[in-house]
Amino acid sequence: MSNASVAPLRVAALPFASSPAAAEKASFLGIAERLGELAREHVGLAVFPEMSLVGSARVERLRRGELEALSEPLDGPSIAAVGRAVDATGVAAGVGWIERANDGALYNSYVVCMPGGARHVHRKVYPTESPHLRSGGLFEVFDTPWGIKMSILIGADNYMPENARVAAVKGATLLVAPHRSNVGGGAAPQPDWFVRAMPARAGDNGMFAVLSDARADARGTCKPGVALIADPCGAVIARGASADCPVATASIDPELARQSDARRWLAARKPELYASLMASETQSYGDARPWSPPEREACARGSVAISFAVVGRKRPTR
Repeated sequence: MSNASVAPLRVAALPFASSPAAAEKASFLGIAERLGELAREHVGLAVFPEMSLVGSARVERLRRGELEALSEPLDGPSIAAVGRAVDATGVAAGVGWIERANDGALYNSYVVCMPGGARHVHRKVYPTESPHLRSGGLFEVFDTPWGIKMSILIGADNYMPENARVAAVKGATLLVAPHRSNVGGGAAPQPDWFVRAMPARAGDNGMFAVLSDARADARGTCKPGVALIADPCGAVIARGASADCPVATASIDPELARQSDARRWLAARKPELYASLMASETQSYGDARPWSPPEREACARGSVAISFAVVGRKRPTR
């Protein structure tokens, strides 16, 4: 099928996180209902936030065993339930969860479930939330039924411009950027910085970018964050209007990406001049320090009564 015969893809960024409950999570979370509504609006792809199946849990505070209790393999019940909702509605869905790999390693992962059973997974390269999460090591680009090449960067993976550039050089014309803002803690920068950065990533690389952000706070709640869609010129073409209407929806035409000025400049790159980007020795960036895995916050898990007695011993006089 030629690209000309493929209708533009309509994408929705839904900045909602949900709380895990039972094995049949997708129906409990309302994912099936949301996808059904989007199908009636002719949406083809729904983008939920980073760790959208983890709910409001503050991952940076959890011990290894607690993270394992939240984790599931790719073929676990949560992703299977999302897949059934995708097949029932015909709307592809991207969701985030804590993945338990075959070797027991834990990842902050994101999967795009396609109608028909295809699954495309990215493991976060910069898991700033917890030292118990292992880093992924790949930036993959995959084909879609809409004539669009797609890539996924999770949260802090988007903070470094090189990562989006790698996806663009590999041919991506749509960047899915799920995000989770930990309000009042964590290693993430100010949310407004990241919101401004995403259209720049799109404009620099001649791709569409879809940001879907949920905001977890210290009180144990998770609210909708920013949802926006930027075009290959860096213009924001859709944004959630308010807390009552947080969803952003827009059509994605891959031909606009292929014809963008940024794509022509990508073709004019001179990689032989960029050897310094590959340098492995320690570089100096003024007062900046490299990111390091966070230490788990100490928090009260209960109380233990402790009493102290001071005993004085009177010595006899001589």
